[in-house]
Amino acid sequence: MARYELLIDGRRRWKAASEEDVRRWLAEYCEAHADDDPDAVHVQVRQLSALSWLTGGKLLERTLFLVLVLTVFASPAQAAFQPHSLQAGQRAAIDVAVATLWKAPNLYRAIDRPSLTNPVEPVQWSKNLSTTAARVWLDSHVQTQALYAQQVVVLARSGGWAKVAVVDEPDPQDPHGYPGWLPVSQLRAGFDASGRSVVVVSRTGQLLVHGRTLALSYGTRLPLVRWGGDFAVVRTPDGQGTAVGVEKPFRPTNASIIAQAERFLGVHYLWGGLSTWGFDCSGIIWDVYRAHGLTIPRDADPQFHHGVAVARSALRPGDLLFFGSRNYAEHDAIYVGNGRMLEAPDSAHRVRIVPVRWTYYIGARRYLTR
Repeated sequence: MARYELLIDGRRRWKAASEEDVRRWLAEYCEAHADDDPDAVHVQVRQLSALSWLTGGKLLERTLFLVLVLTVFASPAQAAFQPHSLQAGQRAAIDVAVATLWKAPNLYRAIDRPSLTNPVEPVQWSKNLSTTAARVWLDSHVQTQALYAQQVVVLARSGGWAKVAVVDEPDPQDPHGYPGWLPVSQLRAGFDASGRSVVVVSRTGQLLVHGRTLALSYGTRLPLVRWGGDFAVVRTPDGQGTAVGVEKPFRPTNASIIAQAERFLGVHYLWGGLSTWGFDCSGIIWDVYRAHGLTIPRDADPQFHHGVAVARSALRPGDLLFFGSRNYAEHDAIYVGNGRMLEAPDSAHRVRIVPVRWTYYIGARRYLTR
């Protein structure tokens, strides 16, 4: 049961079950607003009770919760790294299971807070997005996502936010990679991703590093140190750790691409999503190819302009189908044969297999020949 409510400029933003949760939220808020509101002067804390529906609750001094907030929640690894030192031109790595990149800083709603913390809470965020309208709102506010340990180039800074380009999400918007804004607290510098890697092949894998356990999405790549039986010792943005649910990348074949994509039937559509916890149309394709050790463009239209063009009469299972108008691809799917396709359709639906809709079909591309 919520005991506290956090308000920004008098508007309700978040509820907390304990004083510790309040302090954690305040620490993250101060981090994200280091330039414009480092002392959280725009924040109020309201104590709730059984009669809050009638009285509105009791306002408390936020200073009661700000005391020692940084020392309480700064781990040794966090204390050693000051994310605010990151500047434009530097490289960094994603330091959460899945980071959401926004079109601008501070563009989120209260229900989106689980996607902004470190660690993130993707399951809770998905629960918060309980209506189609809540998910459709993301269409005009979110750019893409990035998985743990993906490399980024910092393009700009604004307070506790950084504009980055995700290196292995090719896109014509920026030569460095797919651009977007995320909290600086979700980044870590100094990570070397070179060398032989393993990939998470479970729906969710687990990483144990420095005494904490982190859930990892399918498709997450980590440099391999050595195998240890049914686990792997890997390098991560947080130091050397132990990962479960990882293997070497799958052998890339069309049959394997289809089989892997079918594992996510029923997963919620999420605009910009490319993780176990939610996919958009091109995101599921990008992630499945990533699990096979391949990097393809991030969005549908760039995917349409790569690969080998295939006539409709020559389609094979595994080919990518594209839909739109005037040769601009707004949607894509994986052809699975017999006139059917696997797609992440829209915010009102989940990943599914359906008959091909030929009405807006504009072409197909083949990325694999076997």
